[in-house]
Amino acid sequence: MADNLFLKTINGHKQSSTPIWMMRQAGRYLAEYRGVRATQKDFISFCLNPEQASAVTLQPIARYGFDAAIIFSDILMVPWALDRNVRFQPNVGPLLDPLDIPGSLDQKLIDDLPKKLAPVAEAIRLTQAHLSPDTALIGFAGAPWTIMTYMAEGGSSRDFAKTRGWAWQYRKEIDALLESLIESTICFLTLQAEAGADVLMLFDSWASAVPAAQRRWLVIDPARKIVEGLRKNGHKQPVIGFPKGIGEGLISYVEQSAVNAVGLDHGVDPVWVDRNLPKNFPVQGNLDPLSLLQAGPEMVKDIDHILEAFTSRPHIFNLGHGITPPTPIENVQLMLDHVRQHKR
Repeated sequence: MADNLFLKTINGHKQSSTPIWMMRQAGRYLAEYRGVRATQKDFISFCLNPEQASAVTLQPIARYGFDAAIIFSDILMVPWALDRNVRFQPNVGPLLDPLDIPGSLDQKLIDDLPKKLAPVAEAIRLTQAHLSPDTALIGFAGAPWTIMTYMAEGGSSRDFAKTRGWAWQYRKEIDALLESLIESTICFLTLQAEAGADVLMLFDSWASAVPAAQRRWLVIDPARKIVEGLRKNGHKQPVIGFPKGIGEGLISYVEQSAVNAVGLDHGVDPVWVDRNLPKNFPVQGNLDPLSLLQAGPEMVKDIDHILEAFTSRPHIFNLGHGITPPTPIENVQLMLDHVRQHKR
């Protein structure tokens, strides 16, 4: 870790330079990614092809020199391994066979998960072999609530009415499903930790759909149990939580979830964050991805606002969500250059 800016920051040490990476940095905005994607049968097969998953993970590092790589995978690999028939339909998105009602999952499916998802671990090993010591590698998984929404709704949703209704109607059954998903997520992250991931990230992409009164039950406690499970398994890698859209719930999330750092979506004010989170607690974020479409003076102004808000706090610069496919590659370079010039 001697020269690893990202790991020093994520471990709570403010640096004179701000490390930077982007969510979905290995993606469709890159021509080189699209070239590899065109050779793959389908998206799940792509994620389970260690050589190609590793190759696209490394593409944005080669092009931009980001301070961290994130393994090319998907938050829906766990429900795929749990036999929910995950598939990706063009112009629609992910589709799954929906559950009728919540409940515990077949333990044999959970026990078989390491074998089914072993290609992700192999992709991590291949990637680590090609990364320099000053570039960290992030492994990740979806958080239980977010995975539950996909398993209930059979895909994404405008308001997650079925899943939210479950939480009021099936308390015990939801608890059983949560426990199965917590165990599955610990298993998947353990697989990645053992393969050599330097940092682990937990994406709760639909945390915004959880009522405030249910946040601890559905978002915070599952995250804490996952972190505790990883520690029990002997894995000391820092864990970044990303409860997207949780708003003021960030305070309780940071206090109670046991994560080592928190990702910020672009809807939260960085000044508010700095005032309300514990001093020296590492944060990551939070430029609006759409600002990169034009990369004009307003984007530069917002970059400066974010960097200045976290002047005295460990901060990793990132977007508030994933980069969008139409983003011009030269605009990413403009963002990167400005962040790096600012830190100098």
